[in-house]
Amino acid sequence: MAGKKNRDNKAWMIPEGETRATASHHFIAAKTLSMIREGKKLRMRKYHPGKQAHVWFVETKMPPHSK
Repeated sequence: MAGKKNRDNKAWMIPEGETRATASHHFIAAKTLSMIREGKKLRMRKYHPGKQAHVWFVETKMPPHSK
């Protein structure tokens, strides 16, 4: 029998120092199962097309679904 599929492996990434409401750019990154278990937050340096430079992105809560 197949186990329960974990759907909490996505992380909403926004530039460091910005809020989710005012973020100029965002992307979704995948978290590993071990990071989810340990409660670690993602922080990675990625290219920001609006600023045309590499900046630090931090993990925030996923936005609410609208049904």
